[in-house]
Amino acid sequence: MQWMQNDDLEFINSQNVLTCIETGLDKPSRAKIAKYVGLSRTAITLIAQRLIKHHLIQELETTVNGRGRPGTPLVIDDTYWHVVGASFYSKRWLFVAINLLGKIILQHTVPVSATTPEEIVGRLLEGLDYMRSNCPGHMIPAFGIGAPGVIDNETGDIFRADDLGWKDIIPIRTIIEQHTGMKAYIINRYRADGLAEIRYGNHKDARNLLYIGIGTGIAGSIYLNGELMNSTKYRLGHMVIDPNGPMCGCGQKGCLQAMAAEIALIGFAEKNIHQHPGFLSSSNERPLTGALICRLAEESDQDAQACLEHIATPISIAICTLVNVIAPEKIIIGGPLGDNSRYLVECIRIKVKERLLDWQNNEITITQGTRGYSGSAVGAASFALDHKLELILGEDSD
Repeated sequence: MQWMQNDDLEFINSQNVLTCIETGLDKPSRAKIAKYVGLSRTAITLIAQRLIKHHLIQELETTVNGRGRPGTPLVIDDTYWHVVGASFYSKRWLFVAINLLGKIILQHTVPVSATTPEEIVGRLLEGLDYMRSNCPGHMIPAFGIGAPGVIDNETGDIFRADDLGWKDIIPIRTIIEQHTGMKAYIINRYRADGLAEIRYGNHKDARNLLYIGIGTGIAGSIYLNGELMNSTKYRLGHMVIDPNGPMCGCGQKGCLQAMAAEIALIGFAEKNIHQHPGFLSSSNERPLTGALICRLAEESDQDAQACLEHIATPISIAICTLVNVIAPEKIIIGGPLGDNSRYLVECIRIKVKERLLDWQNNEITITQGTRGYSGSAVGAASFALDHKLELILGEDSD
């Protein structure tokens, strides 16, 4: 039997059992799993034995619940396998190795001196080589990559990256796989951040979610019934907010990214500094960055807060449009700006509330991202973890 064939019934059953243990039930016994997935106890026992053999799950101590034969809880084995993820932002690649429960085991950073594809991809390969050599334990033979730009989900290419000025297709998955001889799974960096948020950010109370990551670009993730929509090149950052607005790198006018990403934030601040001497004087002539403006706003600097209020308006318009289309239960504002500014998130929350109907406001919550600096890299690694069963059992034909 070839475990690599996803249409193989035994593979599908094993995936269902693994998913049940991972997210379906809390520390289930074999009997509970059998009932949950609709298989016999004998079939569950055989599958569990194989998953235990390959260090994907482990048994806990037997528990006694009333009368009858005690059940043995099964949980994910977080001690053996690790997977590597990487994400690019602000002139650096961050690399992490995580276990099967998303805990960071190793972290590494590689600076990038220029935003050319050659430099960025070159430093990525350098970091992947380091992680492969230094990853503790046993490394799942794949990488998850949180790349900039629009990703072609079929080919793993970077289709374009407007915030970096990239117009040509970058076959990043092919480059990585040829260089390392290992599988590569490519996802947009902010979509990866959203994936980490959904998986590890305690949002189990909602099934329909919208994640918006704000940094040098703007991108996001849509989750319907708990599933990531990742089969198309949808671009939340390029919703047109104002057809007479500023030119975006994509060629359209008034895109959300052109009006609310970090370059728009800094541009608004610089314009006001030029027009109003003393504006943002607390910056002490330090180079303006999104992180600095966010920090000053958190310290109650009114000028910095005005800058964040400026970008909160187009973001709120975009969110209200999406609320009327997909009706999410929860909206998460993350990325480098969202994760670092409670003030920005509160501004967005207020402006959204002003634009929606009362019953809509009652049905959604807007929260701040929680994953911080490492979220996107963890999400990229988690994206590769989705393929762990085929990667680990793929060569096994017992």
